[in-house]
Amino acid sequence: MRYALLAVLSISVFAQEIKPLLPTTGPKPVGPYSPGIAVGDFVFVSGQGVADGSGKRPADTRTQAIQCVNNVRAILRMGGLDLANVFSLQIYMTDKGQEPIIDQVLKDAFSGKIPPHTKLVAPKLPVETPLEITAYANRSRQSGELEAPAIDRPAGCKALKQFIQCGVEVAAGGADVEQQTAAVLGALDARLKVLGSGINKVVATNVYLADIGEFQKMNAAYASFFLLRPPSRTTIQPFAITRGRVAISVIAVR
Repeated sequence: MRYALLAVLSISVFAQEIKPLLPTTGPKPVGPYSPGIAVGDFVFVSGQGVADGSGKRPADTRTQAIQCVNNVRAILRMGGLDLANVFSLQIYMTDKGQEPIIDQVLKDAFSGKIPPHTKLVAPKLPVETPLEITAYANRSRQSGELEAPAIDRPAGCKALKQFIQCGVEVAAGGADVEQQTAAVLGALDARLKVLGSGINKVVATNVYLADIGEFQKMNAAYASFFLLRPPSRTTIQPFAITRGRVAISVIAVR
């Protein structure tokens, strides 16, 4: 009986609840993903565009960037955190000429200093948003060794203290984007299982599409892997993807 009790305690201590964050007033997801995911002391925020909860988009870049930040903040607060807890930002824009305006908005939002961040100019983003911002946050603002996703980071997974982070997996074949999406997620699941995790423990993904026009087709295949609890997600069309039509990187709980 004592050993059984110890086993239960061990599970409760080391298992991490993965909790979707679904704001009722923010913009609705345009695909099979959760606006945010809370796990332990971490919150992972999906890429947030420039629309508000009603779908309205501001006309000028400054107000658009402010709306992006407000969308990020609303999800963080659902997880009990705020902008001060952000340790990584990913900033995707379609017009590099607007970068100084976006940077100033971020400096204002983060009290003068933008957290560690990556920027990528992309020709297209989902639903034609000109700007998308993704955030990772921690109660103590510790990264846990997590790195910002990058399309040039090769396939392969590494185990960290609390998470497993996998670089970009690209399908070698497949006639269409649905088949390639399934092949990529299947390969990632196999890699994660080798390290004691699996696709069901993924909390954040970055999806790169060769053609954003295939967004809905990709979503159909993607959704079949995350029926119960879709992770947070950012989707972009970069200037190029090596070989395939879709590439995906993930962060999973160990």
